[in-house]
Amino acid sequence: MENKPLYILSYDHGGFVLWGNAVKPRLKELVEWMEKYPKLKVGLDYESFTFDEYSKVDPEIMELITYLLEKYPDRVGLGATTYGQPLSLFISEESNIRQLTYAIRTNLKHFGQTPSVYAISEFALNNQTPQMAKLCGYKGAILRSHVMGYGYTKNFDLPWGRWIGKDLSEIPAVPTYEEQGRGFNCTTLDNWIMSRWPREGCYWSLEEFEEKFKHISPLLASRYDDLTQEVQDITEYIETKDDYKYVLLEDLPELYGEAKEEMRTNDNDFHVQMPWGYCGNEIFNGCRESEVAAVQAEKLNALAVMLGGTPMQEKLEQAWKYALVAQHHDVTICGLLDLSRRFIPDSLKLSSEVKDASLEVIKKRFADKNDDSLLVINSHSFEIDEWIEAPVNGDVTAFDGDKELVCEMSEDKKSIRINVKGEPFTVKKITLQPTTEKNTSAFSWDESAGVLKTPVYNVKLTDKGIAYIEDAARNKRIFDNGEGELFTAYVVDGNYSSFGKWNVFVSSHSAKAVFEGNVSTIPCRFEMNFYGKQTRIDCKAKFELHGETVGHTDLSEGLKKSITIDGHRHEEKMNFIMNMCLDENRRMVRDLPFSISDWNGAVRKNESYWYPEDDIRYDEEVSAEESFASTTYMQGIYWLGMNDKNNGIAVFNRGCMGSLIQGNRLEIPLLYSGKYMCGDRILEGIFEDEFALFPYDGTVSDADIHRNAMSYAYQPTVLSLEKGEGDMNEMNIADFSADSGEVILTTFYPEDGAIFARFCNFSDSSATATFNLADSKNMVETDLLGNVTSDVSDGKLSFRPWEIKTVKISI
Repeated sequence: MENKPLYILSYDHGGFVLWGNAVKPRLKELVEWMEKYPKLKVGLDYESFTFDEYSKVDPEIMELITYLLEKYPDRVGLGATTYGQPLSLFISEESNIRQLTYAIRTNLKHFGQTPSVYAISEFALNNQTPQMAKLCGYKGAILRSHVMGYGYTKNFDLPWGRWIGKDLSEIPAVPTYEEQGRGFNCTTLDNWIMSRWPREGCYWSLEEFEEKFKHISPLLASRYDDLTQEVQDITEYIETKDDYKYVLLEDLPELYGEAKEEMRTNDNDFHVQMPWGYCGNEIFNGCRESEVAAVQAEKLNALAVMLGGTPMQEKLEQAWKYALVAQHHDVTICGLLDLSRRFIPDSLKLSSEVKDASLEVIKKRFADKNDDSLLVINSHSFEIDEWIEAPVNGDVTAFDGDKELVCEMSEDKKSIRINVKGEPFTVKKITLQPTTEKNTSAFSWDESAGVLKTPVYNVKLTDKGIAYIEDAARNKRIFDNGEGELFTAYVVDGNYSSFGKWNVFVSSHSAKAVFEGNVSTIPCRFEMNFYGKQTRIDCKAKFELHGETVGHTDLSEGLKKSITIDGHRHEEKMNFIMNMCLDENRRMVRDLPFSISDWNGAVRKNESYWYPEDDIRYDEEVSAEESFASTTYMQGIYWLGMNDKNNGIAVFNRGCMGSLIQGNRLEIPLLYSGKYMCGDRILEGIFEDEFALFPYDGTVSDADIHRNAMSYAYQPTVLSLEKGEGDMNEMNIADFSADSGEVILTTFYPEDGAIFARFCNFSDSSATATFNLADSKNMVETDLLGNVTSDVSDGKLSFRPWEIKTVKISI
């Protein structure tokens, strides 16, 4: 074998979350090892939250890290590239941004340095990572998930190349080599060797790794694994090898030089899995609630600042930070409820404080001295069509100026529901005037036939669940569950389906259908809400468990008598059921961070949810018929959908992002209670999920679905106005128009004396847009850290396909 150097990159994966008790002993050990092993270079792959937390609760840990970084600046490096070590394909656009930017700022705050190469232990990669990393100033990346329990990426048989992502941004990167390993529940080969050699179970050596990849030069063996791994033996061994050279992240760009070969990825090259239903989805739903609340709060605070209020940057940042650490992969996949029940409520509390303080400023400017009124704030860059609800006293009717709005009173006369069609970026006043007029209803319920009729749908309900939902105008079924299905699950020792009774409540402009029954011994409640002519159907599910197992633990020989995948087998969890009426040329589509993408399903015979370490064949294509009949797991952050050329249905979610699809049968997993490799969670108590069904026809674009999903997730803000001497009736927050493409705002927020707004072009085409914030003085484009990149004082923005742009506005 040619005597070429083998470069060694070794970073301890850990931090406050999960590894808190092991951090200090390991740091003290490293202090000793730096003298004991003169060749050793080592990095600290901690979530940056660790530094914020230990600076308050255990300063000695911060002193140890500072000592190592200052004493050995060329031998000890930071590896913290995210604030909360998330699985990035399960968090929102803005969460992905803040994970990067808050990590960098936190690293600089505590140590005056931050990594220049993006690298991770577990799956914080997606097809927009090159763009986001470049916009954060990274000079390179490692395109490897070293521990692949929950995700893995495409392999390239190159030492170094230009990683080209969704928008064609590119960043130099070290890839995962062909046959280095890819698959769930395993690690890359070099990571395994460097974390476990020479103990039993590690049958490879670094020499064998060199031989296997002798065609790669420079060759990098990288370890990003748990700080508790016993690595002293291999550390001592490397010390004896003259041709083994340690490197840190910062060394890689100079070591490799110019990246020339292309490494293109697409959205489907990032394979992920998640144990949907684990902990009753409490953590997944809570993480979504906290990230949505943070975005809503910062938008309202930006508006309040525009109206003379005070920026609440510190509280907003802390709300985000708690949300980001709740998204930590170990919190979500190990079910660390003690941490999630700390971080999520703390984040929500801070967001609520910002929201309430901001609304006080806004209310004073819009207070009305004459009529009872409501204020509706649409901070989206697109028009919304939503039903809002607000408290009232007695019968009233809602008016937008002189225009009477479609509305209805609650039965107890204590609240009103109003159909609001809000223009983009508007604050609009709605007046409430007394009325005694009664509206007739376009909704009807025939209990004997079990048929609910709305202005949009005909719905057949049975004691087994939903038989069908039909497009009333076209007399065409959207989905058809035969005699009826709603929930199915494997409970304790057998498969069961829901059985119960429907109660349907019809009013002038809405209907609520409530199913109450059981799945085996588990009481369940399901609610569907239909509003006016709105096509979206809002759903809520509730289950009460008393220690039953839900989901099938399969210990068959075919699954190697392993329980490691049971949380990832969605077929027999507590699933919501739809059998859709689509032809075989159906298309699957879902959203990802700053992306909308087709999902090709099981296009290769071995690409399923389970990848044994000794089976990494991925080149055998399947026919369209086989693909249609195969089982596919599809996951989208806010939504996923299926359609043929004429019809489709999307599912919007508020936390549970997964689905199981076989042919036209779509199942949404809501509960799993059983054995799991990261900790058994047998459920006790009440567990709830919310999602929405969104049927659509062939004229609805992917970006339209995305806008509707955003409107469902980020509802308009509604507040009752007290009588006062306000000087405003309505407000255009910004003038916005898009001449082409599908440009959508993701957030705007106050920071460092200015207001920032972020957009993405959700389109394969170039786009132009004009944006001018009310009362702005000047506007510049910035990177994600706020550094100015260009002047856009005329408000005109040009976008590449899928490009992210951030603008900074002085006010």
